[in-house]
Formats: sequence, C-alpha cells, structure tokens
Amino acid sequence: MQYLLTAALVLARLLARPVQPEGLMTPVWIFMGAAAIAVLAGVRLIALHPTMLSRPLVIGTSVVLWAFSSWLIPLLLALGVWRHALRRIPLRYELGWWNLVFPVGMYAVTTHELGRATATSWMTSVGRWEVWIAVVFWAVVFAAMVAARLRARPTTAHGSVGAGQTARPQSTASTATGALP
Repeated sequence: MQYLLTAALVLARLLARPVQPEGLMTPVWIFMGAAAIAVLAGVRLIALHPTMLSRPLVIGTSVVLWAFSSWLIPLLLALGVWRHALRRIPLRYELGWWNLVFPVGMYAVTTHELGRATATSWMTSVGRWEVWIAVVFWAVVFAAMVAARLRARPTTAHGSVGAGQTARPQSTASTATGALP
C-alpha cells in the first residue's frame, strides 16, 4: 500500500508539471527504489510467520514488483542519456546524485533476498554482483562530491586575510552546483 501511495505521488508530480531535464533525475529513481523496498518488505513478511500470510500471494506480488523495478532500470538509463546526451545537461556532481545511490543498492539487496526466498539461485548470484555495482556507484558519487568540494574551495593566494583582519563572506551565487556549504 505504501508503494502505491508513493507511486501515485511521483506520477502526479510528473503529470502535473512538464518534465524538464534538469529536474528529472531524482523522482524517477526514487520510484524504482520504492518498488525495491516493497519487494524486500514482502520477503521479510514471509520470513516472520509463514502461516499468517498467504505465501504465494506475497511472493507473487514481490516478484511482480521486482520485475517492474527491473523494467524501470533501462528506462531510467535511457532518460539519463536523454538528459545528458540529447538535452546537453552537463554530467557533473549535484546533490541529487545521492538520491540514486540508495535505489541502486536497495535493488541489489532485494534481488539477492528475493532469490533466497524463492530458492532461485540465479537471482541470488545476480544480487551479489549487483551489490558490487552499487558499491562502485557509491564510490563514484562520493569521489564526484569530494572533487566538487575541492573545486569550490576559495584560493588564498590573492587577498589573504592578515593578522587582525576578518574575512568578508563571499556571495553564495558564485558557488558551484552541488557544493556543500
């Protein structure tokens, strides 16, 4: 039920206003991550008390949601190509990149756990590999964040503050996109 609510909110947002390439990245990846969370919740519910819930219903629903989140991955990658290659939005660090890290990791864990719950060995194996992809993705986003922060650091070669002087704050309009305060 929570996934359906999240899906409705994301869909309403995408339909209410025209989709701009600048604001496209975050909501659609969160949509995929919410599906992965719903699958993991289903797998965990089965593990709690097998006689309390209809195992075939919960596993079936989980498999359908996993398939849906799997289907979203090529779509999301295509939207990324549209955003950066066709609409020419520069591929540089933005704070919103962290909103992509969690869904990628959640999908990996979900694939592994659904494979264990359904005794599907190929899903368990694929899930293990996906975890490594998620770790690499996290490392790339972290490195991009550090690089953006280092680029935004002010230089002290000219206009350094001497003894007894105080530095004036600079305008925030000149800070780089995604730079941390």
